[in-house]
Amino acid sequence: MSYLYQGQQVAITLPVQSISMNKRRMAVKHQDGLSYIAFENAADAKGFLSWLGKAN
Repeated sequence: MSYLYQGQQVAITLPVQSISMNKRRMAVKHQDGLSYIAFENAADAKGFLSWLGKAN
């Protein structure tokens, strides 16, 4: 599955093994490796986590 954020498409393959967040940057370790996303604000990061939680 993929997530589109400000024109950047992030591919996430379930299952997600871990998520690391530092200010507005997030690293998601999943079945196919690591995906990195830089968010503009905390609300966008929370929206991504909500989307990811619903997909699981």
